Amino acid sequence: MKKLLLFLLPALLVLGSCNRKQMLLTRASHTVLEGVDDHSYIYIEYDEDTKGAYLNETNRIAGTNYLFAIERELNLLDVAKMVKKVKDHKYDQENMHSDEKGVFYIYVDSLHKNRAWFPFKDINFAFTGPTALENVVYVEGANDFIFEGNKMNREELMTSIQQRDSIQLGFNKELSFETYLQVRVLLEEKEISAKFQQSDLVY
Repeated sequence: MKKLLLFLLPALLVLGSCNRKQMLLTRASHTVLEGVDDHSYIYIEYDEDTKGAYLNETNRIAGTNYLFAIERELNLLDVAKMVKKVKDHKYDQENMHSDEKGVFYIYVDSLHKNRAWFPFKDINFAFTGPTALENVVYVEGANDFIFEGNKMNREELMTSIQQRDSIQLGFNKELSFETYLQVRVLLEEKEISAKFQQSDLVY
């Protein structure tokens, strides 16, 4: 019972601030981090009026860890541009006070039935394609990958990159945010995230 309450309480805190409807967070099957102290929430929600992503920063507090709660079905390109804008402002070298706190995505570990956090302070977005195919993994879908021009599924990809390093990740700009985060969580679960560059291309 106590464990159930620990799971539901943060869910209620997130959902209670969204006033319009329940926010559906990304689902994955691995917990990267179990919690973050000294934080404030940033929401990227579905806007009924524009039929797109809406950035809600009303609960953001400067100098805290930023927790991004993002509607899982939102378009990755739209979300990535908003996340980059907030992150660039947080770590702007011209700010009066330097900010060393982190930024995290919140998601649900559906296998272990708990809320989880994914740190991405060192992961950035760029909105251009690669200059060459060598060492490039392009994510077309949840289980559809192209590695150096060759289409493959998840298992085939894991085998193909075993002896590689400094791999560039590219993502189809039409993907959902959920698919993007599931791939990033997968790399942590397989303990191979160090093989990948820290700039994700969305194009």
